[in-house]
Amino acid sequence: MQDFLDNDPRITTSKYAAILGLTPSKGARSPLLWNAAFTAASLDAAMVPMDVTPANLAGLVAALKADTRYIGGAVAVPHKQAIAKLLDRLEPEAERIGAVNAIYRDGDQLVGANTDGAGALSQIADALPDLASRKAVLIGLGGAGIAVAAYLAGAVKELVVANRTPAKAEEAAEKLGTHVSAAALPLTAGLLSDCGVLVNCTSAGYQDGDAGTPLGADADALIAALPKDALVYDIIYQPAETPLMKLAAARGLKTQNGLGMNLDQAVIAFQKANPGALSIDAIRDAMRNAG
Repeated sequence: MQDFLDNDPRITTSKYAAILGLTPSKGARSPLLWNAAFTAASLDAAMVPMDVTPANLAGLVAALKADTRYIGGAVAVPHKQAIAKLLDRLEPEAERIGAVNAIYRDGDQLVGANTDGAGALSQIADALPDLASRKAVLIGLGGAGIAVAAYLAGAVKELVVANRTPAKAEEAAEKLGTHVSAAALPLTAGLLSDCGVLVNCTSAGYQDGDAGTPLGADADALIAALPKDALVYDIIYQPAETPLMKLAAARGLKTQNGLGMNLDQAVIAFQKANPGALSIDAIRDAMRNAG
């Protein structure tokens, strides 16, 4: 694995970052965003996508740790939870969530962080100034879903979490606080009738994921049950408008995809891996202008 890194033709700079996932080479935005920030900071560094299977993840992490050129980067599906056990230590928030989407080097150690939740919450809060008075329903408790749920739990009046595996939803609800509860899938119209923000953290609707919506066969009726001032937020940004968002928009509801979340989490992660290189505002400007 170390030979692979030493001979990787994409690594031509003195330092490099990487996004680790099953197929980040098929369109992940992190390299575009990070490389724009590296250019703005005049750093001799670049981010590259590294496709890795679960079976090879531990070997790749060990090789990256040994390669002092590696400064950190991003973690994509399906490795956000598994990689947490392979790093030297985790930031408290990542440890509480149990998932990592960002890595940075601290001397000889690789540190895991989670910036997904902060990125999503900033976008949802901007769209809903009255978020604290709203009930949120979140579907999907993978690495990103757990992170978003953890941040939402402290920002809303009530949070309901649902997952394909009911036990996972019940476990998350128990950990996240007294005003967090679990619901079974498929959701019901009654549950959504007073929902102020519906959040999709599943892969349903993703261009390389499951087709359709996370609401199942009764999606039309469930969208119709939402209050007219509800926000439907989908962490997916490829495609820019998911089937869930199309249904919500057709009913006149406010919708938002995960593009802003992707930007904000990348800004935070870049600063962790490159402390002092640029201010938060300068990183955000460089990444936003990268498209």
